[in-house]
Amino acid sequence: MSLLGQTARYLLMTAFLITLIGSVGFYTLIHWKIRYEVDEILSAQVKQTALRLQKKPTSLFFDWDNNPQIKRVRTSIRPKFSDIIVLDSLDTNKPIPVRQLRQTVSVNGQIYLITIQQPYFEFDELSRQMSVGVIFGFLILMGLSVAIGVSLSRRLWSPFYATINRLGGVRLDGGPEPTFPQSGIREFGLLNRSLSELTQNLRRQFLLQKQFTENASHELQTPLAVASAELDFLLQSNHLTENDYAHLQRATDALERLSQLNRSLLLLIQVENNQFANDDAVEISELLNQYSDEYEPFFQHKNMALNRAITPNIDLRMNHQLAGVLIANLLKNAIRHGKTGGCVGIELTPEKLTICNTGDPLPFAANQLFNRFVKNPARPDSIGLGLALVRQICDRYGLPITYQYNIEKGIHEFRVGLGR
Repeated sequence: MSLLGQTARYLLMTAFLITLIGSVGFYTLIHWKIRYEVDEILSAQVKQTALRLQKKPTSLFFDWDNNPQIKRVRTSIRPKFSDIIVLDSLDTNKPIPVRQLRQTVSVNGQIYLITIQQPYFEFDELSRQMSVGVIFGFLILMGLSVAIGVSLSRRLWSPFYATINRLGGVRLDGGPEPTFPQSGIREFGLLNRSLSELTQNLRRQFLLQKQFTENASHELQTPLAVASAELDFLLQSNHLTENDYAHLQRATDALERLSQLNRSLLLLIQVENNQFANDDAVEISELLNQYSDEYEPFFQHKNMALNRAITPNIDLRMNHQLAGVLIANLLKNAIRHGKTGGCVGIELTPEKLTICNTGDPLPFAANQLFNRFVKNPARPDSIGLGLALVRQICDRYGLPITYQYNIEKGIHEFRVGLGR
């Protein structure tokens, strides 16, 4: 949920809670105030009745509705207010709420119990109407407050969203210097200045690191190539003993692995640094046929049966070089770790690319298969970066890659989802 959506949600919840509490509180306050005023009226009427009792006989106080009721008693009681229901003789005996006060007064040495009743259903009706009006007023005011609050929040946060949109287009490996929109709000202005300084520092450090990596790789490849060539020249010498030849051959193999390791690490860093930004529509079907043809002699060398089921005209938008690395590394993995005399299967459909080969189970946990420098101890010539590169490329293009091993058939299977 967006920031504005979350803000609107909290405002609505707060407004509803305030409206609910305010409405109940207002209705209770009005009802209590009316009850208090009615009680004041009843008390005043008792006092007036006591004053009149000093001047008039008791019989003159009874009117047609017998209110107030006056009778002599022997003992005094405390004033008592109560709510009762009586039938309204003016409205077809409809039950109505009545407030009643019973209080004793002493007049000329006599104690009288005075009972006075006051209907207050009209006051209740008035309080309900007022409460309903106030509730609607609350709702309207809260609705307006929420709408105004959301509108103001959208206006206030607009520089923040503009900064986020601008951040999405920032590239560390090139392009124009990132600039962020100016804002009259001090905090957003400070944020934009900080982001501008941060991205400039990151671009500078990235370019320095990229230049160092490329130079180091290039400078390493040259002496490695020279050393390898010199060792090849020495291997051609007729004066070498068998022991010298074995030492030189091991040195040559080590240099070759070092050179391959250097190239793989450089490629891995380039993929991580997003240096393969040019994506094209790559025809995976043609590329897969091309690489499987190139590697077919290696399959034949290990007497591995190659089964291909490649659907034609399947393309994928990605960098052409990285697509080649992806396919080549999966095929190299099948060749290197495939069982001699076994089989290799290549299947391409619009939904997935599957490459499987027969072989022994992994000597380590399957979840470590795509980690760097994780390799089979039985194959010391492997540098342990091929499948890490495959995972890096798949992650870059959002292609899910899975691995599973069929114990009964002894088949390793790599499956790359093509997202279709």
